[in-house]
Amino acid sequence: MVFRTVKDRSRCPRRVVRGSGGFTLIELLTVLVIGAILAATAAPAMSSLGDSRAAVAARRLAGDLIFARQWAVATGTGTWVVFDTGAERWSVLVEDPASPGRSGAAAMIDPATGQAITVTLGAGSFAAVDLVSASFDGGLEVGFDWLGRPLNSAESSLTATGTVTLSGGHQVQVVAGTGHIVDG
Repeated sequence: MVFRTVKDRSRCPRRVVRGSGGFTLIELLTVLVIGAILAATAAPAMSSLGDSRAAVAARRLAGDLIFARQWAVATGTGTWVVFDTGAERWSVLVEDPASPGRSGAAAMIDPATGQAITVTLGAGSFAAVDLVSASFDGGLEVGFDWLGRPLNSAESSLTATGTVTLSGGHQVQVVAGTGHIVDG
């Protein structure tokens, strides 16, 4: 029998050891700690999402009221913003110049989209936002005459500041006399 010594180990066949393919305890704990940190930082951001949506809805409402007022002044045609608290929405209407007054008002078309200006809360980008209340001298609508003055549902000057309240306490007000819109 002849024995040879191998001086070059690179030529020796190596035995490959295959592991079980599992994770070590340290790897599992590391993943759990990272997951816990991510969950702890994401929770406050998720809880403020509803309030952020309500703030955006309040800014949208203020923008629609400002647009309605400016349209009335620019065109000399009365405009109305009508609130439906049961359906959680508001619509912007414009009077027919041939038949002025609230009764002849129809949906205003947004020049940018070609769609009626109607905003519905509680769905889509305004999910979890509620239209809590709207009051303009006891009514649910506010109009603007050709001078931008606010009107109540009886088509007379608004006697007190009108307020719309959305969820989270977000309010938009229409100041009596001037028609200025306050988003607060």
